[in-house]
This record gives sequence, C-alpha cells and structure tokens, in this order.
Amino acid sequence: MLTRVPSPNQTAIFNWVETGTGNAIIEAVAGSGKSYTLEQCVKLFKPRESYIILAFNRDIAHELASRKLNARTFHSMCMRPALNARGQRDVEPKKLQILIDDNLGDKDVEMYGAFIRKLVAMGKNMGFGCLTRATPEAWADLVEHHDMELDNERASMERALELADRLLKASNESDLVDWDDVLYIPVLDGLSLPKFDWVLGDEQQDTNAIQRALLRKIMKPTGRFIGVGDSSQAIYGFRGADSDSLDLLAQEFNCTRLPLSVTYRCPKLVVERAQEFVPHIQAAPDASDGVVESMGMKWDHKVFQAQELVVCRTTAPLVALAYRMMKDRKPVMIRGKEVGEGLIKLIEKLNAKGIDALVSKLAAYTAREVEKATAKGQDDKATNLQDKADAIMCIVESLPETNRTVPALKEALEEMFRVKANCTELSTIHKSKGLEAHTVYWMIPAKCRQPRQEWQQRQEANLSYVAITRAKARLYIINEQTKEAA
Repeated sequence: MLTRVPSPNQTAIFNWVETGTGNAIIEAVAGSGKSYTLEQCVKLFKPRESYIILAFNRDIAHELASRKLNARTFHSMCMRPALNARGQRDVEPKKLQILIDDNLGDKDVEMYGAFIRKLVAMGKNMGFGCLTRATPEAWADLVEHHDMELDNERASMERALELADRLLKASNESDLVDWDDVLYIPVLDGLSLPKFDWVLGDEQQDTNAIQRALLRKIMKPTGRFIGVGDSSQAIYGFRGADSDSLDLLAQEFNCTRLPLSVTYRCPKLVVERAQEFVPHIQAAPDASDGVVESMGMKWDHKVFQAQELVVCRTTAPLVALAYRMMKDRKPVMIRGKEVGEGLIKLIEKLNAKGIDALVSKLAAYTAREVEKATAKGQDDKATNLQDKADAIMCIVESLPETNRTVPALKEALEEMFRVKANCTELSTIHKSKGLEAHTVYWMIPAKCRQPRQEWQQRQEANLSYVAITRAKARLYIINEQTKEAA
C-alpha cells in the first residue's frame, strides 16, 4: 500500500510496474523522489519475485538499506566472487603498478608507466578483452575520447598502445585483483552471480560498459530492469563512465522511458535557475518561491552557518575559506578526505625542510608540470595541478609567523578535511553529488570551464546544474573572488 499520494509521473511508473512489460529507464531530475519511487516499486512486486537495487556508492546503498531494501553497490556484489576466482583474500590497489615494475624496463616504466596504468584502467571499464577486442584502433579511440596525452615528449603513442595491450594481458593472467578487476573479472571469467526477477539500478547515468554487462548477468531470463538516472547529472566521465549511459542502457535493454520531472527539493526560483541547463525540470505545485541571490563581493567568512553547504568547482577557494573559518573558531569541514590526503602527499613529495623551501619547490614543480600538461593539451591535468598548488598556498600565506612550519601546514589540512557534525560543509561540486541543504552557496560559477571535447563540455554544464539543485530553500551565488576567498 502506498504511504502518500503519488505524483502523476510516479503513478505512471507504478502502473508500468504492475501491468507493463519489458524494461524501463526512469529519467529523474534532481530531488524528484527517486528513493521513494524505488521503495514503492518494490512494494508492488509479486511476493515471490526477487530483486536487487544497485547503488552508485556506499552512502546511497546504506540509505536504501536503512529503508529495509535489498540494496548493494556493484563492488560489494562482485568482490567476493572476483577474489575467490583468483584465490585472493584482499584487493591489491597497486596491482597495475606492480605488473609494470615487474614486466617493463626502467626506461619504459619512467616514460610510459603512468600513462598506460590509467589507460588500462579505462580499458577495463570499457570491457576491453572481454566485451570488445582490445585492438590498436580501440586503444587509440579511447585515448582520443579522454583527450589523453603522453607524459614525455620523446614517447611514442604507438609504443604506449603496445605496452598498454601487454599490460592488460598481464593483468588478465595475474592472480592479483584491483578495484577495477572486482567488476571486470566476473565478466572476463564468466563467473556465476546471483540472478533476480527485478534489477533496479540507481544513478545509472554514471555507469560504464562493464557495469551494463553485470546488469545483464544478474537478470533472470524472464527478469526485468528499471534504471533510474538523470543524464544532466552525468559528471564522472573522467573516471570512465559513459557520458551517454542512459541512452546506451535504453538501447541495450530496449527500455520504455518514464519521466520523473518534478523536483520536490528545490523551490521555484532555484528551479528557474536550473532550467537554464535542464529546461524540463519542474517545481512541485506547492513549492515555495525560495531565494536566489547574487552576493557579489558583499560577503565574508562570518556569513556561513552550521548546516549550510558551500560548493565550488575547484578546491583552492574552499581551502582558503575553511582556514579563515577555523581561525575564527567556526565549525567547518571540507568533504572528501582523499582530497586532503592528496594535498599532503604533494607536500611530502616535495621533501622541503621548511616553508620557504616548500614554497620555492612548489612554484617550480607547478610551473614545470602545468607547462608540460598545457603543451600537450591536457587541460584537466593542468587545472588540477594548479588547483592543488593554490590550495596549499592559501594556507601557507595564512600561517602565523610564530608557526610557519611544514608540520603546521599538514596539521591544518588534516583538520579541515576531518569529518565533523553540526558545521558548515564545504565541497567541490563533484563531491556534493547526493547532498542537499536548505541554504547553499555556489562559489565562483566561472570556475566551471569550457574544455575541448564535446562530452566534457556537457559534463561541465552538468556540474552547474548539480551545484544549483543542492538548494532546498536558498541559493546564494558568489560571482567574484575576494581577497578573503582567494
């Protein structure tokens, strides 16, 4: 029995579950009640019909499981079968690097190692070697799609693709299992997985070829599939997710398309702003007007309160803001522990004995690496390198004269990325996926870029849409970067 009156969109979906046939894609805008819709779909299944909901990450899986739903991630479903197939107890994240070091000479490791490690990981996500042949043409197409460039100007792309193919074959023959293998090996080795009458996939705009193959493996011959997603929230193409995943799913599974176009999260003015990127998103009939305002330069760190969310395309402005709030004893955290760990690893890599030496080494390293990346057309890499350096320098410039030390710098980073309760939460837009708050601040929208690849341009527009639709009541836009946020 349904617990509340469903919307017309939801009624159409529930009718399809009860009386329809085949498979479906639910095209759900941000805040449209996806979890509620999935929960009600499950209640409509016949008593003996089995089902599984495959979530994009652990947080979503835990949220769905808390509602007494059978929800798992792809990785949790496949980990034990993949490890058992290769006789392993644990995942070895450094598998590809181990194979590179064991099978390539020092010169090839230095010149090609990082490039082929990333390329082979992408190839596994695309199903190279099991779903499709890993031909030289296929490798070259993958390189072009992701706008990848070699790290050394003396390197040969032909040699790189040859080594990538060798590395994939060595990986497939190895007993070690890395995180990509957890999903790849069940398809490569034809492993048997549990099969279900209903397979429901959440956040399906972020799936790749291997994940689509796994969906097919776990469906009974008479099983049905429901994929829920929003193509306008596809932002993980850089990880290997297909930017047109929903269209590919609809084609492969011959899906009926069912809209879920009304957002119950965002007020009317926020929806109007979101419609600049996604015209079909609609506000709920009883939605409040809400607030959308541009703050310009009329702000400082004291404006942000606990339970509010601040999002930005890049990390450095968030680090600067967090440090100022910490100095003023305002509770704050930056989402993404691994981001902070990456900044600390860069500091340690430079191996500087003092702050002045660190600043000098960081400037030289950043200038050199950004110049190399820019010359090769690696815009994403150049931007990320500069963002890391800027983030570190934000804290360096704010350290008190009495404690300008490398340990103090690292301690500040550890503190701002430590998880806390009842604080202002800062997040890159990528990390804000799945978050919401009554009051959201979108810092410096101009940080969203215009890359060269068409699919990357679409994902940058999607990032703007994601940032806007985190707001449940008020959206404040900070268009200019002041000295305080610099």
